[in-house]
Amino acid sequence: MQIVVKRLFPFFLLIVIFFPIIFLTKGTVVLAVNSSRTPFFDVFFSKASALGNAITVIFAVLLVLKFKLKWLAIFLLAFAFQIVLVLLFKKGIYSGELRPYLYFKNAGLGDLLHLVEGVKIRYVNTFPSGHTATIFYLTSFFALLSRNRTASWVLVVLGFIVGLSRIYLVQHFFVDVYFGMLFGLLSSVFAYLIVRAHPKKWHSQQIHFDLHRVHRKTKDAINQLLNG
Repeated sequence: MQIVVKRLFPFFLLIVIFFPIIFLTKGTVVLAVNSSRTPFFDVFFSKASALGNAITVIFAVLLVLKFKLKWLAIFLLAFAFQIVLVLLFKKGIYSGELRPYLYFKNAGLGDLLHLVEGVKIRYVNTFPSGHTATIFYLTSFFALLSRNRTASWVLVVLGFIVGLSRIYLVQHFFVDVYFGMLFGLLSSVFAYLIVRAHPKKWHSQQIHFDLHRVHRKTKDAINQLLNG
């Protein structure tokens, strides 16, 4: 556990610092962040938000394949934990919970919000933020993998930016983002501790593959498909 705290210190610090904010009146942070709209931030946060999509996990697993299978096991187990936690609350316990846009609109305060053109607004299932949970699971995992303090700080900032983007784009309340951060972080921590506590012989093994051969085989298969 000492290793986890050391490598993920920036993440735990973030969770502690922002804990009091979840007790603010619902929507306070959304209005404060959303009122700071600029054309630059519209583009910046729209792009940043996309990093929390599931497609990012696919690119990430390609990187993990270069390391020992122990890390792949941690990665996949953490992903499973994160998915279960998010779905349990989003689709189960808090199913149908209003997102910021509908929440303010129903209160007659919809005009206070500034929507970003091209961003599809969601109306329900606000808790927790799935994008934030995904990015914090990924960033905390790679912080554990990197064993580098500087990398941990860079990764936690990246995760925070994605979480902030969800508020800026009027997709989530702060409490949604906060628990998304927490769920993503805990998923990586639990997965790491479980795999580390139950070592297997195959954990030390590594997948070896020839990228050039894979590319060639894929190209040949596509050509056969097109010409067949």
